Amino acid sequence: MNLYAIGTRVRLKHTGDEGVISELLSDEMATILLEDGDKIPVFLDDIMSVEDEKRALSAKLPIKAKVVKGKSPQTPKAPIWPDPHQQYTVLKSLGIQLCFDPHLRPDGIPDRYTVYLINDTKSDILYTCQISQRNLKGYKSHGKLDQMTAQEVGKLSYDDLNEGSVVHLEVWQVTTAGNGSRMHKEIKLKPKQFFNNKKTAPILNRLVHHYVVFDKFKVTEKKQPEEDLQSYTRRQQDLNENWQPLQDFYQSEVNDFANFPNDIDLHIEHLTHQIKGLTNTEILAIQLEAFEKYLSRAIELGISPVFIIHGLGKGKLKRMVAQKLKANPAVISFKNEYHYKYGWGATEVRI
Repeated sequence: MNLYAIGTRVRLKHTGDEGVISELLSDEMATILLEDGDKIPVFLDDIMSVEDEKRALSAKLPIKAKVVKGKSPQTPKAPIWPDPHQQYTVLKSLGIQLCFDPHLRPDGIPDRYTVYLINDTKSDILYTCQISQRNLKGYKSHGKLDQMTAQEVGKLSYDDLNEGSVVHLEVWQVTTAGNGSRMHKEIKLKPKQFFNNKKTAPILNRLVHHYVVFDKFKVTEKKQPEEDLQSYTRRQQDLNENWQPLQDFYQSEVNDFANFPNDIDLHIEHLTHQIKGLTNTEILAIQLEAFEKYLSRAIELGISPVFIIHGLGKGKLKRMVAQKLKANPAVISFKNEYHYKYGWGATEVRI
């Protein structure tokens, strides 16, 4: 491993240009102040100390060394997932579904559940979801869910099933004519019914506790019966005490929110057509700039989760993305696990 300090005079291996290290960006990168006054970010592997080079020449030490190639690390084998679009050419759509995926302890008892929202329709949707216990505000999420996809929307502990857990779900259909009317449903999780609702979930393709929330979008087009003043007041008080729908948010920025992609592909061919002649350092700079702009807008709109597609490769881009995510206070968590849509080549970010 090369160790450098600020002020070290170095030479760029590929161009021969000399400069001085003005800033250490990470364990792998630094900013170099060139003799013409320009500052550029470079990988430490692409530079060498001028003093070390002179000592090597004076001592007549061979610069080249025999390289012993080690064993390449084996990429974990991805589980086999069915292609969701192929699956739904023959299966009937169930609609908007809520699923509770159990995490089992060694004794076989569930410890907690990951809550997923599934959309196996042919329309994108906007949603807000809140999980609460005994009228106390709990886990809240909102975002856009594309057609034929599933998305994590919360967590639920095993013990919370006996604490009067309730899921509030609001959904808007995204159409070419705009956004459809709001559909709202409250699901009270009763333990006996919960444990009987077992089904192999579409998209996820594994056994979960399963609820079909909206089987058709047009159900909300029916005229709702009028409420008396007492019922209306009581319902509004319950909503204000238990959770706050994000309808004001959607009304103010609904178009940007609806059209914002929940992933960004950082492969250079998706970011620019001027690829010829670019160095690795220049490519990385373009990728990181696109990543930072995308993340900033996602934070501004409050979209979560989002996926950063960095691919596998040598892992430099993935490591740089991880470093920037760690340093961003708006990022709640991020993980790089196998995903049915992206494989191992994307990082999921929760904001």
